[in-house]
This record gives sequence, structure tokens and C-alpha cells, in this order.
Amino acid sequence: MGQIQIIVEGMTASGKSTIVNLLSERLNFKIMPEEFRDSLDLLSRFHRDRKWGFPMQINFLAKRFAQYLCASEEDNYIMDRSMFGDKVYAKLYYELGYFSDSQFGSYLTLYDSFMRNIKAPKLLILVRCPFDEIMRRIKMRGRPDEIEAGADYWQALYNAYVPFMDFVKNEMPGKCEILELDLANPEFIRTPAMIEKFIGDVKKFFPDKN
Repeated sequence: MGQIQIIVEGMTASGKSTIVNLLSERLNFKIMPEEFRDSLDLLSRFHRDRKWGFPMQINFLAKRFAQYLCASEEDNYIMDRSMFGDKVYAKLYYELGYFSDSQFGSYLTLYDSFMRNIKAPKLLILVRCPFDEIMRRIKMRGRPDEIEAGADYWQALYNAYVPFMDFVKNEMPGKCEILELDLANPEFIRTPAMIEKFIGDVKKFFPDKN
């Protein structure tokens, strides 16, 4: 098994995919994209009716484990979200009452079994962004299921991500370097100086990348 080079984590609309695409383009990484749609459209079902939370999250977990294994076959992959972030959502949904005790127990059993079969990435980048900017982006891109979820849902998810670094340090299967990126400034991607500084910070972990 190889090693995933970078995992980019962060809540919805934080700028994860922007960073993944930037690093792929500049440092020649292959992308393992976040897959959040499926043939049953569980995400849309969940945003309309919370009873779909458990099947949706189990589906995400299994899919992200499979993606993790595929990306681990080579030493040149960057992932847009992973199993680590998936548990943040599952824990929140349990606390909000979308999962029963037995459902959350089943989720944790599956999660723990998957964790025993993966290797830590070389670098984990956590993208952070203020809540007001998150909401601006959600409204701007206009996805109906995200709009319908409501501000209270997004605030709860935002709060759930606050302790993410401690969560990762406690559960990561092996040593992993961690880099936090603040994307509060919406002009980041259009500001060459900001981009070059970020690329330079990442290249410190990958001296062979041009």
C-alpha cells in the first residue's frame, strides 16, 4: 500500500475543492474527488427529511473508505474530504437526534473497522472559514438542498468542526503532518501573493515537487 499525500478537510463551502484543484494543478497531484451524490440521491432526501441521515452517512462512509483504498495504491493522490471528516457529520447527526443509539453504534463499529485498515496521509490540510462567509458561499452557489437545510443546520455543523484538530490527532492511524489554512478572505484565489505563500508552505512537506 502506498500513502495518500494530502487530504483536504473542512466543512461544506469552506473552499476545500478550490484548494484541491489548486494543489493538483501546481504540484501535479492526482485528485480523488469528494463524491456526495449517489443513484438514490440520499443527500437531497436527507435535507428534506432527517430520517435519511443514517443510510446517507453509512453510504458516505463506505464510499470514502473505498476511495481511500484506491488512492492508497499510489503515492501521488490528494483527497477532497475523507473518512475523518465523515465522522464529524455522523457525531453531529447523532447529537441532533437523527441517528438512534443503535444506529450510531453500528456506524462507529464500521468506522473503527475501516480505520484499522488505512494508513495516515502524509499531510492533512484543514480549511477554515468564518461562518458568515460560509453562508454567503452557500447562498451564492444556490444548490437547492443546501439552501433548504437552513442556517441553524449550517451553524451546528460549523460548531462541530471547531474541535476537528484534536479529533484528528486522537484518531489518526499513525503520524500525520497538519496544516491549517484560513480562507476568510474571498479574494484568496485571485491574489497571487497569498497563493504563492500557501504553495510554499505545502512544498515544505514535498521537497521533490516542482
